[in-house]
Amino acid sequence: MNSSDPPQNIVILTANLSKVFVREGVEVQAFGNVTLEIPHGQMLAIMGPSGSGKSTLLHVIGGIEPASTGEIWFEGRQLSTLNDLELTLLRRRRIGFVFQSFNLVPTMDVVDNVTLPLILDGIPQRDAVPRALECLQRVEMSHRLQHLPSQLSGGEQQRVAIARALVINPALVLADEPTGNLDSAKGRDITSLLRDVAHEDHQTVVVVTHDIRVASQADRLIVLLDGHMCFDGKPSTDAEWMAALRLEIDT
Repeated sequence: MNSSDPPQNIVILTANLSKVFVREGVEVQAFGNVTLEIPHGQMLAIMGPSGSGKSTLLHVIGGIEPASTGEIWFEGRQLSTLNDLELTLLRRRRIGFVFQSFNLVPTMDVVDNVTLPLILDGIPQRDAVPRALECLQRVEMSHRLQHLPSQLSGGEQQRVAIARALVINPALVLADEPTGNLDSAKGRDITSLLRDVAHEDHQTVVVVTHDIRVASQADRLIVLLDGHMCFDGKPSTDAEWMAALRLEIDT
């Protein structure tokens, strides 16, 4: 397979992907033989118990960590052929990241936090600010522009983090437990927002979660167990609920 093979509507294509860590001379497999096609505009949830490899898979898909074996294509580009600079620019310009702990800069106000990815990419402040304001309006945070993260609720901080991820107009948004530090009501709001990003903005969203309520809102669910995919399908199917419920009990 070469970089011209993936269809144009596919954002992420993986082939026989695996990740192995070596700890004190012992090989530990995080996940193995993961083959996926993730199209534009799909919200994909990844579930599994702690240690099942779901966050590591997210990091490998996002180019944060290299795969041990297998290949990844992002918008037709084979990641293993990119040098460090090319990979950094791809992450900076085409992938938005959302984390459980928000990762906002505590000394920067809301606008400066959202403009940060653009400023780091060399975009002037006069061009970055209007884009940030547009994204903050998109996540309903226009009323908190001058606030510091410490002056925001958890749900508000996560909305700002999502705006920061969206400001680069990414093809792919990767969210690692985005509702993990939120109560159920705020978690529903964030899940709905991410779903809108996929369906209305036609950006691909991949969410790692322990929460069945988050997974149920996705277009597609992958369940990882011991580093292997044991389910890949629609969340509305009986098989998904049985697998997901079992994993929730085991976690």
